[in-house]
Amino acid sequence: MQIRRASPLLFSLAVAIPLAMARPGGGATPRSAPADEGDPIERLQRRIDSGTVTLAYDSLFGFLPSLLKALAIPVSSQGLVFSRTSLQTDKIAPWSPRALYFGDDVYIGYVQEGHFLEIASMHPSRGAVFYTLNQVANEPPRFQREGRQCLMCHQSAVTEGVPGLMTLSTIADRLGYPITGVQDGPMTDATPVAQRFGGWYVTGAHGARGHSGNVRSTRLSHEVDKSQYRTQIDLTTESSRSALTDYFDTSVYLSAHSDLVALMVLVHQAVVHNLVTLVHRAAAEADRRYTGPRDATRADEGVPMTPTLQASASRLVQAMFFDDEARLTSELRGTTSFAQDFAKRGPRDSQGRSLRDFDLHRRLFRYPLSFLIYSDGIRSLPPLAKREVFSLIAAALRAEPRSPLAHPLDPEVREAIRSILSETMPEVLAP
Repeated sequence: MQIRRASPLLFSLAVAIPLAMARPGGGATPRSAPADEGDPIERLQRRIDSGTVTLAYDSLFGFLPSLLKALAIPVSSQGLVFSRTSLQTDKIAPWSPRALYFGDDVYIGYVQEGHFLEIASMHPSRGAVFYTLNQVANEPPRFQREGRQCLMCHQSAVTEGVPGLMTLSTIADRLGYPITGVQDGPMTDATPVAQRFGGWYVTGAHGARGHSGNVRSTRLSHEVDKSQYRTQIDLTTESSRSALTDYFDTSVYLSAHSDLVALMVLVHQAVVHNLVTLVHRAAAEADRRYTGPRDATRADEGVPMTPTLQASASRLVQAMFFDDEARLTSELRGTTSFAQDFAKRGPRDSQGRSLRDFDLHRRLFRYPLSFLIYSDGIRSLPPLAKREVFSLIAAALRAEPRSPLAHPLDPEVREAIRSILSETMPEVLAP
């Protein structure tokens, strides 16, 4: 009997509707969706039902190409996972990896000859919502909400206890099954690049130290002496790859690549999305526990800041500033247009600067404040939580004692970020 395993290596984020609408001067006005509009997939389903969007069926990829187009997801975001960790475990293997695509608030997973697409869509306040889309040509596309089976893994300690996302690094055996106890666990910005992407195919390079992608054991999991394997194998031997044709037939995928820069972005935003949801939950709990008088025009008036909300807001701001980011040891290079596709979506200030601009030499981003500051999850924070988060961001940018950062930013970087925010999201800096 085949056992379906809930996915611990997550899909990839895809923007349902572009976050920024261009305006003269190179800047942008970020779009936000109220929480009561639902998550991006709910909104897309309504557009499909109304006839304003049509998903075409492709004989090889099913609804995937059309869905990516409808959600403005670049194919260059494709990441490939060969470890057998998904709802469709039986169809995933080193010779048949799962493809993941992402933007800012939706993750889509595709497997060869799979019966359905796997989707995680970020609700502005409730966190990740999981869906499947049947790959059937003669049926109108209908996203099916998934629950308990996905949440067995996707609402756990790894996701901060909220419905969330995971990007794991694990070493696989020759059939793709994880070898636990060698190198496995969730990836964050603090994880050294050399320890990332076990169980993933990766194209690109990161100097001599590399990463753990593209490597698997020649043995089955039960045949591996884990203590010896940990000391004898060099997990970075396959780190500099511009092509994956030695591993599997890449012609049956939308892209032949699994771009290293894209995967680095995926790791960051999965963590931040979970922490945003955690702040929403802490704010809702503070509101629920408050029994004092209420102002009809300002529902949160009088609701006190709780230690839990304060701590979750502080953790979110630290993650958004990449406070514990593992510094790059050399240039980080991808193999697709992802870096350009990602950066051009802005928004930008009058000097042409954006929080999406990459560094790729010392750190991932040139201006290290998360681009998810513009996300619906941040914009829809309850007033009490939003004031706390924005106050902490402003304190960090002024190097005030209240700043939660353990590693203060350089003055010129702080000033650049403040300038970008003052033009693209001034409410963050408002007193």
